[in-house]
Amino acid sequence: MKTRFLLSLSLLIGLGFTAASAQDVYVNSSPNATFSQYHTYAWGQKENPNQIANSFLAQEAKTQIQNQLQSKGLKLVQESENPDLVVVGSGGMKVSTSYNAWGMRGIGGGMGGITPEQNLNGTLIVDIYDVKAKELVWRGVAQGTLNEKNSQKNMQLVDKAVAKMFKKYPA
Repeated sequence: MKTRFLLSLSLLIGLGFTAASAQDVYVNSSPNATFSQYHTYAWGQKENPNQIANSFLAQEAKTQIQNQLQSKGLKLVQESENPDLVVVGSGGMKVSTSYNAWGMRGIGGGMGGITPEQNLNGTLIVDIYDVKAKELVWRGVAQGTLNEKNSQKNMQLVDKAVAKMFKKYPA
């Protein structure tokens, strides 16, 4: 019985760590877009009310997005040079509270408790627009839990999120 309890407990803890480090990535692209015709891109220069607030994460996201686009054969140009695509990065963070309940039965009663846990959830959105058609042709969205105490780990999360997004970029 004790072995079964310990096995169940270790399984629950393992699942908890897996869920905490998981990222959700969603990608959608226009079925009308012919991605092989795109050769250049620029970063959108218009005011973005949803720009990534954390400057370090914003710079990391921009660097990783540029690396991915260049690995797809696209060349970065200025917006004034009439690019084929315009890229806009957006993001946000919010704090959510989850509750962990625990309890055990014993002879003559038992004990238990509920522990609140605060999580910092981040979202990164990458929109790519066809300049000539004036329409959105690709969108990648990544969501995950950030680490408030370890900015290096957050940078790695951004790197992984962008890589996952662009694995699904049409060739």
